Amino acid sequence: MLILDAVMDALKILAVDNEPSVTLSLRYIFARPRYELIDVENGIDALARLDADSDPYDVIIVDQKMPHLTGVELVGAIRERGIPGKIIVVAANLSSQIREAYEQMDVHVMFGKPFDVGQLRSAVDRLAA
Repeated sequence: MLILDAVMDALKILAVDNEPSVTLSLRYIFARPRYELIDVENGIDALARLDADSDPYDVIIVDQKMPHLTGVELVGAIRERGIPGKIIVVAANLSSQIREAYEQMDVHVMFGKPFDVGQLRSAVDRLAA
């Protein structure tokens, strides 16, 4: 029964990144039972998942450079739909213009790649609290 309670309290995270090495790292960092991580490869799959899931995600982790939609386009679509959840951007090269676009869409946590595992986990925990 104790294990069941831990799973029910798990932070639900959606990770959107097309790099298998990044999603593998995220699966390791955000392991059960404390976290429930769902990962998808692109923005279209992320929007489909967000539209289909009735239980909201606590945190959404987004890459900038992906097929079909950029991170900025994905975050814009998420905000337009009014989907709840805090957003963290993890990307290799964020220009000042892209950073500003994210800030205007209420994304305040951005990490460069490679990212510090402890800082990312701390940001997720802080935002989900």
